[in-house]
Amino acid sequence: MLSALAILCALTASIPGNVAVRYVDLGHSEHERSMAWPGSPPFTRKAIQFRSSGFWYESYSFCMSEHAGTHMDAPSHFAEGKWSIDQIPITHFMGQGVVVDIQDKVENNPVAELTSDDLMTWMDEHGPLPDGVILFVRTGWGKRYGNKTAYFGTDTNDTSNLIFPGINPGAAQLLTGYEAATGRRVFGVGLDTPSLDNGPSTLFTSHVELFTANIYGLENVANLEKLPTTGFQVIVMPMKIRGGSGAPVRIIATLPDANSTSHASAPMSLLHFTATVFLLVCRYLQSL
Repeated sequence: MLSALAILCALTASIPGNVAVRYVDLGHSEHERSMAWPGSPPFTRKAIQFRSSGFWYESYSFCMSEHAGTHMDAPSHFAEGKWSIDQIPITHFMGQGVVVDIQDKVENNPVAELTSDDLMTWMDEHGPLPDGVILFVRTGWGKRYGNKTAYFGTDTNDTSNLIFPGINPGAAQLLTGYEAATGRRVFGVGLDTPSLDNGPSTLFTSHVELFTANIYGLENVANLEKLPTTGFQVIVMPMKIRGGSGAPVRIIATLPDANSTSHASAPMSLLHFTATVFLLVCRYLQSL
């Protein structure tokens, strides 16, 4: 298996790198004002800085919740015995991305949810979800990030007052049953809010449904307005915490450069992305 991957890597590495692509960072930076779930410890850090013998030294220690800022929820977060952060297969961190937009619903209802009907309507228009998809829900709520009251609906840690949109359990059920119905897998689901379930949820049913099927969650995702509906690739890079129920995550989307005049840029960008991913996987496997 390793030698086959190495050969494929060598072949794909010869693909020209001058294809027109652009990258979108889908994460908020971690700092003292990062949005953390109410009641969770905030991000804190201490600095060690000094100049000595002609060189500058800088280092920090930091403390934060697994579930603060842009982060991944591992399935074990709400499903006992399912994957923790370090157990999620590395192949599930790379895949095709799609965006389902429910901003119109949220403008009229701040606790609106993505429903199964929304997903069916999306697929009628754009086709079936690709295998290994990482699906993002664009609610428009992300523009509130950084303002605790606007983002959570309250400036207190009282979770009974939370107001923000989310994913309906019916939509979660459609996604967990998608592989059985079509043979295509859903790797992860993300959105630009504090939680997969909407603010008023008390049972976190969508979390439970998705995580029981080992589908991970991405919360507090940034810059979803910069993504097209389809036609982009995603790399998800969580901190590898042993036994972690969650972790800070860096999410990068790769998509064709709309400003390029090259008609071949779109398919070539996908090919170059695939080459890069295979190289990364090969190097990881060779290090084991």
